[in-house]
Amino acid sequence: MEEPELYLFSGPDILLPPGTAAIDGARRLGPAHRSGDLALPSGALRRDFEWEGRACAALSLDEAQAAGSGLERLPLRQALGLFEDAALRPAIKAAALVNWLAGAVHCGACGGLLVDDDHESSGRRCTICGRVHFPRISPAVIVLIRRGEEALFARNARFPGRRFGLVAGFVDPGESIEETVAREVREETGIEISGLRYLRSQSWPFPDSLMLAFTAAWASGEARPDGKEIVELLWCRPDALPSIPPPGSVARWLVDEFVRGAI
Repeated sequence: MEEPELYLFSGPDILLPPGTAAIDGARRLGPAHRSGDLALPSGALRRDFEWEGRACAALSLDEAQAAGSGLERLPLRQALGLFEDAALRPAIKAAALVNWLAGAVHCGACGGLLVDDDHESSGRRCTICGRVHFPRISPAVIVLIRRGEEALFARNARFPGRRFGLVAGFVDPGESIEETVAREVREETGIEISGLRYLRSQSWPFPDSLMLAFTAAWASGEARPDGKEIVELLWCRPDALPSIPPPGSVARWLVDEFVRGAI
């Protein structure tokens, strides 16, 4: 039987071999472990899955198990900028699965205990009513808005320091993706947009988002922060950016594409 690639987590952190994150500028092959290299703790929350034909498993260790593992803890958000995208994608899936498993314990319909389902490999079945529960995926949008040579940057009240990002938000029930982008821009900035264009998507396991990335053009209105979620807005040229998100996110990808003149 093929030895699975293991992805280990504890809380918001991914667990890596000691020294992995301390190599300046180096991009490692990936954050996966081999089961033969580890003394795995019993009782760890585990979910097996397949990635591009390879056997994989996601494990969530509690604080005591993580402390005794001898592995290095690194916030998953920070790891996104450390590894190549191809190596990170199965780790992102693993993180999303353990996030879901932590809450997929009891049935939301009757309260019965959930167990892994043999017939639905990605689901968990209720032992009382038989309802099958699947991992939650929350669609969200993010948009880089252009006005001439400038793009609009937004500082969220939750961002650290003076970091700026882009306008983003979750899809509401009954909305199309296009309606979500227009609403989020209007609510957070007070402006109207045109020329909406979809570019790419990214799974974002914090805890279960699917980010849909767009560009759009400013159409009308004066950009004003809503004062609740967004506390500051800046129109910036590519050569005069504020503090921006670290590498690894689709937000940073959009900014980098703007800087190099691709969008």
